[in-house]
Amino acid sequence: MATLEELSRRIGSAEDLQSVVRTMKATSAANIRVHEQAERAMRGHLQTVEMGLQVVLRELPDAALAPPPAPGEAAAVVVIGSEIGLCGSFNERLVDFARTRLAALAIAPHARLVLTVGTTLAASWEAAESAPDLRIEAPATIAALAPCVAEILSQLDLWREERGVGRVLLFCHRSGDSLSAAPEQADLLPLDPGWLRALRDRRWGSRRLPRGMGETGALLGSLVRQLLFARLHLALIQSRAAENVERLVAMQAADSSIAEKLEEMQVSYRLSRQAAISAELLDLIAGYQAATGE
Repeated sequence: MATLEELSRRIGSAEDLQSVVRTMKATSAANIRVHEQAERAMRGHLQTVEMGLQVVLRELPDAALAPPPAPGEAAAVVVIGSEIGLCGSFNERLVDFARTRLAALAIAPHARLVLTVGTTLAASWEAAESAPDLRIEAPATIAALAPCVAEILSQLDLWREERGVGRVLLFCHRSGDSLSAAPEQADLLPLDPGWLRALRDRRWGSRRLPRGMGETGALLGSLVRQLLFARLHLALIQSRAAENVERLVAMQAADSSIAEKLEEMQVSYRLSRQAAISAELLDLIAGYQAATGE
């Protein structure tokens, strides 16, 4: 049986760990709120980019819309996960989902280039599949999101020029209404011709139809890049929010487990202390009886 000193040390360690867990819970809850606000702002920016793209598409015929990729074309796979752990099976579920979808799409390993965002996610991908072609650290703050997106786009441009990549697939988590996160797939390139036609034919919000200023091809290329930037930026925000949701759930479970264990140790400590006090009293009584002869 553990001594009072050992129990006291264990209780102190458990209380310190509980304090850390509760701090992480509060941090995750605050991060979720911040990323929700960032998501609303980015959705507004994405809507603005789509409106600009709609104006340019009005001047293009159906034949100018991007066709689907040819069979056998190389594909780039972007997988966005977490930089650190303590978020349950967040990365493992995303890796399993991505591998299942790639197998269903018949994209063989030799026909794809994998870019992972997040150190822990990269380790999970390497353990399940193989080493990714490029690893990028996940952004730790809202301010670091834009440089991360720019780095991803630069690498995709390089792969399109040097490796013949004609298709870009994105896999990431997205948090739902409840405290849960689900993996999702998005096709970044080529743009869906059906979606482009629907965007072009969408009803404009006023009677005055705007017109693009400048060469149509240049405007289209710039807006498509802005569209990719906004979609990637939004995916990173959603992934970060989902990661904090998963971490909040994990920390809540850890807090409950620590509280239960702490209560058990405190009960054991009180019982041991009471037993020690009783033993000391019995020793005093026995000593008194021996000294007095009673």
